[in-house]
Amino acid sequence: MMSRSSGAAVASHYEDMPLSLVLFRYLWPFWLFKDASRGDRMTRAAAYRHNRSMRIYLPGYLMKWMFSCVTTFGITAGFGSLSTAQAASTGRSLDVFAIIAAGWGIIFACSVCVLFITSYIYFYLSRNDA
Repeated sequence: MMSRSSGAAVASHYEDMPLSLVLFRYLWPFWLFKDASRGDRMTRAAAYRHNRSMRIYLPGYLMKWMFSCVTTFGITAGFGSLSTAQAASTGRSLDVFAIIAAGWGIIFACSVCVLFITSYIYFYLSRNDA
């Protein structure tokens, strides 16, 4: 049997990246694709073939964004119920829980948009060319 320890440790590609780039690539599916609307006909065809080969990674991103949607919806509903409970007990005009719920609602709406766009791209690239 051969030993893999040759003195130099093999570093992962992700170990060299900053954390912000790793998180960006973990959550944002659109970095995988090339622009198929620019260039001559051969360049566009090559970009389209590349995009079709990258579509296999989209279900993983769809699951991540589905989890994000469920989580943000739950947080929004939680803060919304706290807001109504506080409004019933106190008659204050500024409700912090309602503002927090609105912020999480905006994040939920953005997550739903990314989820729909990603699923559309997946179905578009999965169609058969006849």
